Amino acid sequence: MKIIVTADLHYDSIKSRQPTADLAREICRIGGDVLVLVGDTASAAHDPLRDCLKLFAGFTGKKFFVPGNHSLWCLSGEDSLQRYESIVPQLAAECDFTMLDHAPTVLEGVGFVGSVGWYDYSYRNEELDIPLEFYRAKVAPGAARRLPEHKDLADRMAERVTPEHLDIATRWMDGVRMNMPLSDEQFLEYLLERLARQLKAMDASAAVRQVLAFVHHLPFRELVPQQRPPPLAFAAAYMGSDKIGHALLECKKLSHVFCGHSHWPGRLNVKGVEVINVGSTYFEKRLEVLEL
Repeated sequence: MKIIVTADLHYDSIKSRQPTADLAREICRIGGDVLVLVGDTASAAHDPLRDCLKLFAGFTGKKFFVPGNHSLWCLSGEDSLQRYESIVPQLAAECDFTMLDHAPTVLEGVGFVGSVGWYDYSYRNEELDIPLEFYRAKVAPGAARRLPEHKDLADRMAERVTPEHLDIATRWMDGVRMNMPLSDEQFLEYLLERLARQLKAMDASAAVRQVLAFVHHLPFRELVPQQRPPPLAFAAAYMGSDKIGHALLECKKLSHVFCGHSHWPGRLNVKGVEVINVGSTYFEKRLEVLEL
């Protein structure tokens, strides 16, 4: 079985469109039995997601899809949980993609499971010493100081903020573009409960000899990019959670995990499980090929 994996196509971004089209053409040319897109294929607007998925119409194998955080950004009248549970899987199905989060699949003895994964700020860079309240608001102290909607936060935390903190003026756009009825910690637990059930079912099935997992957010902190300047280091809080990795490693048949999100390639072996971050950027799209 030949499995092709890519991630972070960001087709709604103009700078990503040509690299994505080139990658899709190459994937359709080389072909395979399974294709998996591991998150952030596109953002809130529906048409860019459809247009991107249609680039892979010439791929004749089975096509799977995992949403990313950008996939849960909302249009007017939507909420992020609604997008996750119904809107995004329906858009994927229209283009012959199966959203793994809701439909784990077994092909020729190989189990495929997926999850968007999420974050709980546990990966935040402790050296920055930024109070947790800023991470929950998804805005760094320097940005909170200049943004009227975060004035109360900036005023409340003024005594705990240093001049170095105020030099960090970034924000995590999930805080602007999402409309999530759950806290980040609650949403992560919601996802992990589902993932744990799916993995347990795979372990219990006599039809499954090995399991592959596809998770957008990082399941192990070793994959978080290091030695980045403070504005980028602030984003480490939103890269993922070790709780994802713990849930995955409960599966005795797990052999591989693929992820994305950080735009930084990486490879680990964790207790005999191969963990691969595809590492696509906005400008350079990458793929991984797994032969089983």
